Amino acid sequence: MTMNLDEQAFDGPVAWDTPGTRTALRRRTAWNLAKTLGWMALWWAALYVTVVQLPVAAVVPMVLVLLVLTVLEVRALGSLAQGMRMRRVLAVYPWRQQPGAVRIDRGKAVFVLPDPDHPEKTVSLKLAAGLFRTWSREALKDYDDELWYAGDPRFACVVAKPGLRGLGYLAQPTAYNHRTSPRRKGLSPEARRRARAIGARVAD
Repeated sequence: MTMNLDEQAFDGPVAWDTPGTRTALRRRTAWNLAKTLGWMALWWAALYVTVVQLPVAAVVPMVLVLLVLTVLEVRALGSLAQGMRMRRVLAVYPWRQQPGAVRIDRGKAVFVLPDPDHPEKTVSLKLAAGLFRTWSREALKDYDDELWYAGDPRFACVVAKPGLRGLGYLAQPTAYNHRTSPRRKGLSPEARRRARAIGARVAD
């Protein structure tokens, strides 16, 4: 599957209408739902073993197991919930391509993308390594060789590997967090309209 995309333009069909996008998001949602249910089942199984079958001396290690399973369950739920925001981004922005967009900075993946209103400038979005996961350039090689992304890096983006594999979601801390100041400067009217359409916070 190939696309001829203008890296900077906002015109053209939105990502949601691009063949393969809906299937990719459904596949991601199904995988995260399966993980959520799987971690939940393991949590209840571990609780049953802890309460019913283990001696008192073994309870403390199993409590640690339950805590880890709880964290994994919360992460899976978070990824599942991200699908709703990803859907909004895909319905507003087209897919664009940006090779060489990945930087690795102290265990964090930094995606460096052009500012839509000022293409000579770049904007960075970070993807934290998270629990039990470390990033390397090799692990993100496909993203780096030919990153597909939809969105505005000043607010939020959906990223993908070529062929719409490995859908991911990146957002600036100021995009949705009401404890931070919303972006005010450097936004064209079109950029403001699209940002509001995805529910991002934009100052008047």
